[in-house]
Amino acid sequence: MVSIVRVEQAPFHELPHRTSGPSGKPLRNRLPFHRAWATGLPDGVEALIFTSDLQGREDGGANRLMGVPVAEALMALAAKGTIPQPQAAFLCGDLYDYPDCHKRGGTGPVEEVYEAFAGLAPQVLAVHGNHDELAQPKALPKHVQILDGQVHNTAGLRVGGVSGIIGNPRRHQRRDEEAFLEVMESVTARRPHIILLHQGPEDAERRRRGAPGVTLSLETGYTGLTVFGHTHWDWPWLISLGAGQALNVDGRVVVLLRGDGHVSG
Repeated sequence: MVSIVRVEQAPFHELPHRTSGPSGKPLRNRLPFHRAWATGLPDGVEALIFTSDLQGREDGGANRLMGVPVAEALMALAAKGTIPQPQAAFLCGDLYDYPDCHKRGGTGPVEEVYEAFAGLAPQVLAVHGNHDELAQPKALPKHVQILDGQVHNTAGLRVGGVSGIIGNPRRHQRRDEEAFLEVMESVTARRPHIILLHQGPEDAERRRRGAPGVTLSLETGYTGLTVFGHTHWDWPWLISLGAGQALNVDGRVVVLLRGDGHVSG
């Protein structure tokens, strides 16, 4: 079982970018990169990448979706030895923003982000958020997989995922609650080590938003690690959930490393 034992609150790296703000005005922001440590990673796996809700555009003239410079920054950090070379990357959705960052909640194609992460790690698994589209799904690199009810073997781990959120099924990437939970529970029944969601559980203790039905299902029927985005939580982002754990990576990058994060000797 993969069990996170420590998460660093302070970022070890930040990436400036633009993102859509209120009243049609872009905002300048900085995306934080954090380290976390876990036991139970397979032999040979030294680092995994988790991120979600990279809604923004890079600084500079190229104006690429912000997930592209995120992948490039991780490549540079690995090349310098700041982090180990990751064996897999996991993306939990909402990777789009308008080119001029004029309105929050834009929906559009995100292939360029997946292609960038395909250059970072030999295996990339993702779930779509409610703002993600693919213009040419058959053109994705072969080692990029979009999950929606499937479980894949990745880097020695069984990883499942469910795309979208609970909502009106006539709207983009939404299911009613019963249908969403049915798909999610078909995944957790196969006992993956990790499940990727876009919309995740709530943290009732700290009154932080999430889906109560997802919370109850995970508390009573899943003992692994749930990773999700969609709603932003301040520290702490890792909570216990029944016999398992849940990690919120909305608007951040988490580099999961082997070990307990403490220097011996």
